[in-house]
Amino acid sequence: MVRSAHVTARSPALPMVRAVMKPRLTPPPRPAMRAARFTQLVAAASVVAAAAAGAGLLRVAGPSKAAHGAVGGSTLIVKLADGGQDGAEQPSILHRVLAQAGVPLKVDSPLGNGWWRLRADTPGDSAAQARWLQALRADARLAHAMRDLHEQRAAVPNDPLFRSAADPTSSQWWLDDQNDTTNIAAAGFTKAWDTTTGSAATVVAVLDSGITSHGDLNANLLPGYNFVSKPEYANNGGTGRSGGANDPGDALSQAERDSNLALWDGCLVNANSSWHGTLVAGQLGAVTNNNGGVAGMNWNARILPVRVSGKCGASVADMVDGMRWAAGLSVAGVPVNPNPARIVVIGFSGVTSCSTSDPNADVAAAARLYQDAIAELRGKGVLIVAAAGNLRGSVGRPANCAGVFGVAAANRQGFKALYSNFGPEIQLAAPGGDGDYQRTCDPELSDTGIVSTINTGKTAPATAGYGAVSGTSFAAPQVAGAAALMWAANPALTLSQVETGLKASARPHVTAYALGYCTSTNNSRCTLQPSTGGAGLLDVAEAVKYALAPQTYTAPVRSSLGLQSTNLSRCGQAQGSTPIPVPPPAPAPAPAPAPAPTPAPSPAPAPSPAPAPASSGGGGSSSPWWLLGLLTAGVALRPGVGSVSTRDD
Repeated sequence: MVRSAHVTARSPALPMVRAVMKPRLTPPPRPAMRAARFTQLVAAASVVAAAAAGAGLLRVAGPSKAAHGAVGGSTLIVKLADGGQDGAEQPSILHRVLAQAGVPLKVDSPLGNGWWRLRADTPGDSAAQARWLQALRADARLAHAMRDLHEQRAAVPNDPLFRSAADPTSSQWWLDDQNDTTNIAAAGFTKAWDTTTGSAATVVAVLDSGITSHGDLNANLLPGYNFVSKPEYANNGGTGRSGGANDPGDALSQAERDSNLALWDGCLVNANSSWHGTLVAGQLGAVTNNNGGVAGMNWNARILPVRVSGKCGASVADMVDGMRWAAGLSVAGVPVNPNPARIVVIGFSGVTSCSTSDPNADVAAAARLYQDAIAELRGKGVLIVAAAGNLRGSVGRPANCAGVFGVAAANRQGFKALYSNFGPEIQLAAPGGDGDYQRTCDPELSDTGIVSTINTGKTAPATAGYGAVSGTSFAAPQVAGAAALMWAANPALTLSQVETGLKASARPHVTAYALGYCTSTNNSRCTLQPSTGGAGLLDVAEAVKYALAPQTYTAPVRSSLGLQSTNLSRCGQAQGSTPIPVPPPAPAPAPAPAPAPTPAPSPAPAPSPAPAPASSGGGGSSSPWWLLGLLTAGVALRPGVGSVSTRDD
């Protein structure tokens, strides 16, 4: 999968109004200067020197031409046609299938729902794999046979970032109060915290690269597990799968790759380790209100780190095992998870479809594997939130799988961040950071990124620190954090209600007229619509309101905020965007006519003498003119008669 890992910054902080409950942040060291602009990473003073000298702590390589290819050549995955049969019989069936097909693979481990991992003692080349797959796919006892694909981090360039010394509170603008001038896309966690600061009852699992020790995070971490099965990829001394989710680093140098092309074929070269899992975990569960560091979304968080990614991204099989274990389902050879998660966050996005009818048999089989696991998690009421991906194109897998809550990334001004994928599978957009990498319009439109916990080591763990990043991987955790607050406010909510509430409470997408709508040919910074960016922009405060009264909640009436500026116009032209027509201003209301002068009253006539009473006695009588007056008055008093009302829906 493509994982979103950027680091970026540039413009001076924008002024923001801080909520009463917002924790204070410790000012960072004064940043080092490089090339007359800030490229910073917040940490101890020694980190400042290292960043000034080292540059590019979170740099990610360019797009891989084999980003979703098979890796290593020693593993295949199959699904039995009758996946519901006795689990004890399944290995015997597979042994017979392999023996009769003459395929030199061994039954390794179950993946649930009739899926199994098969391994070869020695890697087979692509021709051998093709022969094995042809034989296995021809066997009626198997429903699917596929290579074990690997998903990779997002191929997006990035630079180190220290927080602004001039205004350190601006570094977490995405948590702060939303306003329509300086903080348009902010999710508004501060307002939600006035209702709830979260609960330890809702466990959030982070399926990622693992975790590094950090003083601003350790207290909120649960014991995790490492699911990276191939020892070389796990980078943990030849162990492979193991207890704990420690991140030893995922850097892969060009020299290391070139030294063993058979092992590293299809893997992305990354000179520096990403510490991606530490960044995501810090967003969700950094220790909060402690007079130091950064704030987390859930002040009482319990974060479950699940390591599924190593030096060669994440194997689909390892990913599925990690998903199932995180939810409390059994995984062969792994102790049962004692802290099942209610929310799973996946910061990866593959470049392939999640269609079980995809013409590529490997892709179709992987899609079925994902769908089976997703169905199991949803059956347990688990919310799966996934990043859309960072390639400016179609939504990646698993965010494009049915049953997954896919999230796109927005710039601080509310339009699509330059890198974010988009499409009909997106459920919501949330701030993901949109840093300055000196691309088109970065000087005019970029923001300062998403600040979180990080490690400062280049390839292996070193000192704990803070960094600013950009990517859909950092937009998805905000939706997960909002869901955690919703369940804290109302633990009785169902999965369906949480998903409905997140979308029903969203603010409309902004309209950046000059940038045009997002299309396949206008895919940089652009205006999202429901068909490309889901229900709108995440609004955490409103989502929590929904959680308190899901049956009666009514969303506020809000219209799209229109954006116009010289920078937007210049950038729209530079991108070649087709501008959205600006609606004409509403006409000024016609002045009210001057009231006519009131005429002076005429003198009252002298009263007529009263008539003599009738001799028939009793009862009295009603004048027909008086009755007509009553009828007329009755018509005038009937509600709505003769009135015209208008409503702007």
